[in-house]
Amino acid sequence: MRRRRLLVGLLGALAGAGCTGGRGDRITALAVNRDDVAHRVTVRVVRGDRTVVENAVTVAAGAASEVGETPWRRGRYRVTADVDGEARIDRSFRATEPFNQLDVVIDADGSATLNRGLAA
Repeated sequence: MRRRRLLVGLLGALAGAGCTGGRGDRITALAVNRDDVAHRVTVRVVRGDRTVVENAVTVAAGAASEVGETPWRRGRYRVTADVDGEARIDRSFRATEPFNQLDVVIDADGSATLNRGLAA
């Protein structure tokens, strides 16, 4: 429940910042760390057969770091993420509707989830 309130608040703030959330927007990939220790996060985003984002960042406790950006395109995506050298996410999906945020979220228990959405 706390996570939903946090995301709703963040989405509301972004809406006020002028995000359009429409076709043609860029996808911003973030590593979000909700843990109380820093983590090294490596993210790779493949659209079709082309790597469109590939980067590694160190994310401080309670912080977020941008991993990369890419234009939104309809099609098949595969996202993989390692946290501290351990594979945590390997997810594929077909995008038919625009989205402009793709976040790898590390929770306090060390688990990682992938959040995809429209910022506003």
